[in-house]
Amino acid sequence: MDAVSATLLIQVKTITRPRGVPLKTKPVSKLRLCLVAAVSVFAIACSDSSDRKDPVDPPVQPPEPELTYQAEVVWTEYGIPHVIADDWGSLGYGVGYAYARDNYCTLMREYVNAAGESARYLGDDGDINKDFVFKLFNNDERIQSLFDSLPETLQDNFTGYAAGVNRYFNETGADNLAEGDEGCRGAEWVREVDYMDVTRLLHKTILRASSDPLSPFSTSVTPPEETMASARPSATPAELETMLAGYDAGELRDAMGLPEGWEIGSNAYAVGADASQTGSGILFGNPHFPWQGQLRFYVFRVSLGDEYNVMGAALGGLPIPVIGFNENVAWSHTVSTGSRFTFYELTLNPDNLMQYEYDGEMRDITAQTVSAEQVAADGSVETVEYTFYLSHFGPIIDLGAVSPLLSGWPNAAGTLVTYRDANLENLRGMEQWRNMGQARDLGEFKTALADLGIPWVNTIAADRNGDAFYGDISVVPNVSVAQYSNCVRGFLQEQLTAAGNLTLDGSDSACEWGNDPDTPEGIFGYDSLPKLETREYGANANDSYWLSNPRNLLEGFSPIIGREGVEQSIRTRHTFNMAEDRLAGNDPYGDPLFNIDNIRDLSYQATNHAAELVLDDVVAICDETADWSPYSANPGQATQACEVLGDWDGAHQLDSVGGHVFYEFWLRVRSEPTLWSMPFDVTMPVTTPSMLNTDPVNAEAVRVALGEAVDRLVEAGIPMDRPWGEVQYVEKNGERIGIHGGSGSMMFSVITSSLVDGEGYSNITHGNSYMQAITWDDGSCPDAYAMITYSQSTDPDSDHYADATRLYSEGGWIDMPFCEADRDAQEIRREMLEE
Repeated sequence: MDAVSATLLIQVKTITRPRGVPLKTKPVSKLRLCLVAAVSVFAIACSDSSDRKDPVDPPVQPPEPELTYQAEVVWTEYGIPHVIADDWGSLGYGVGYAYARDNYCTLMREYVNAAGESARYLGDDGDINKDFVFKLFNNDERIQSLFDSLPETLQDNFTGYAAGVNRYFNETGADNLAEGDEGCRGAEWVREVDYMDVTRLLHKTILRASSDPLSPFSTSVTPPEETMASARPSATPAELETMLAGYDAGELRDAMGLPEGWEIGSNAYAVGADASQTGSGILFGNPHFPWQGQLRFYVFRVSLGDEYNVMGAALGGLPIPVIGFNENVAWSHTVSTGSRFTFYELTLNPDNLMQYEYDGEMRDITAQTVSAEQVAADGSVETVEYTFYLSHFGPIIDLGAVSPLLSGWPNAAGTLVTYRDANLENLRGMEQWRNMGQARDLGEFKTALADLGIPWVNTIAADRNGDAFYGDISVVPNVSVAQYSNCVRGFLQEQLTAAGNLTLDGSDSACEWGNDPDTPEGIFGYDSLPKLETREYGANANDSYWLSNPRNLLEGFSPIIGREGVEQSIRTRHTFNMAEDRLAGNDPYGDPLFNIDNIRDLSYQATNHAAELVLDDVVAICDETADWSPYSANPGQATQACEVLGDWDGAHQLDSVGGHVFYEFWLRVRSEPTLWSMPFDVTMPVTTPSMLNTDPVNAEAVRVALGEAVDRLVEAGIPMDRPWGEVQYVEKNGERIGIHGGSGSMMFSVITSSLVDGEGYSNITHGNSYMQAITWDDGSCPDAYAMITYSQSTDPDSDHYADATRLYSEGGWIDMPFCEADRDAQEIRREMLEE
């Protein structure tokens, strides 16, 4: 018989295995190997015994090729992936693949932004100024250096994450990617990525509260045509005062393109044993983050045997949870009031405007040119350049968009403004979040916090033992109380600082940021930052550390971290008002103290605290007003609005009628200088100011505000008596889903939406996002619930594009399956990923 040969090529991609079959790992190689095995089958010629040759040895089988990555992914209800692996690279691989399945286009768009390529590829969404900034701060040299600073396990994790994203892209193909508002099907900018892309995106996220929003000012600088001082005379102090009249931090925020609150915020409670009905800690986290883009949270669980086992959520593109829980500890974050940068005013050399004074000597201003691509008016792609000018602190900026005083080189004061960014070389947060997730109790958790890598948020945590914690343990420039008092010199620095933008004397080395022991250069160390360790409770709703518990005010810290002894926001007051009522049992939720059910009820009740303070008096003023024609072009509807407010339940539930009338009214009246008859009292920060001022002048302001509110609603075509769930909603695949909650200017449960004519508050931009409530009982599994309000996926074709949003609308929660048996009971899909 003639010899017959055959070759079988095998490429391993996805293996689906039955539930309960254990994951078997193979040796892990640092190299990515092609999994091709060749098998040859030979036929041996036959003959009689006299002609038979010696037996032929069986063919040698080639060794089974090693795998670079191997991860199992189990999806549970509402599309939550559980990634199980035996090494950090494989863990990243599984997370990257799972996230890309749901949000590849959102992620890829942010990789484009982080690389400074938005004006080239993203059309109207592109921003050449931000591109220049990220060409400067996310250049290859810096990103490689930041990546090299990570421990090897996280380097593997980042590299694996990129490989997982690429796997999804290559399996799906550019022409089959998601469509819709955040889609990218067939886009020319989709591509494979690597660890540099993962690192760039993380670094961009870290710069979210510093160099990123300052980009309009660092990219609007025009150097002098001549190095000698120009003929422009410096303004006198009186002229400076006139030019800066009315300037406040809001103008700078608006010039940055940032809405109030920087578009992100949060609420959180950490409840200790003394405030818990069970004696175990309770953690409630309620971030208010965007509903679109990379800052959407994504829910997942990661398990690396005994080394790491965490369930929670992260912003898009981050490979491990940054908010979450393990078997014994849970934590959340709220956006901190601390600054991440400071301005410095530079005194220029009149004989050479490219120099500035520093400790009596002159230093050169340096230049660095970057290039980026953009689409020209004729559709061609052109390369454009921008030159940054830098002091030793950082980039020179031009604040002319805020005030003419601050434009030019030099400005009207004869100086320049520059800034220093505390987060510029910071990638420590990823290691810190990993260590937080490995903590077995709050003591180990606080040790992890001491690494000082969290870029711009407070931390709130609780553990199984009943310990609770609040701290603004974040990256803050080390500007002491003494420096704050002594280094703000001259009119310009004083005015900018008073407006909320700390500006120091850049000519004196005594005004450089300080250094704390065992802490990265230039930032406050753990022991210098405000923190509350308690067995009762701590909370935060984006006001400063000062009020984290009404009986334990935190005082004596640098103003650069936050303000002390000042009036708190309505939302902060609501946060503590609800907590104090719960401790005493003075609410509808039964016996005093917290449990896992009533702490969730506090948020979903969606009550309006501003209305609790003023509604009765507003209705009384309504009743006293016989004729609304002086205040509204629609007096009949104004009368109806008063009747609606009189019957309103004071909440923003789906069936509440009147919330939109009050909201439009509150937008117009909340800043009235004489709104309150009882002013703020520093000894009663939760309950003051209070009592609506009903004197004739303020009552008239109430009528005007209500009349304008009615006219705006009539203009938008919104009836006064429409239920809130029909007024505020999100539309997904043609389905309108009513959304409870309302503006953070009024209440704890935040949904931020703008009024769209003919629709309502249908343009939801941010608010309640990944919400979690965790406690513990005698068992090993945490008792955990969560919600992802906008659902896991941005792909309209996904089963998880709207499912959790419907659950949120209905007032439900996801029972989080942390332990294996609970996970398997909720399983909807399982895959083994190998490469």
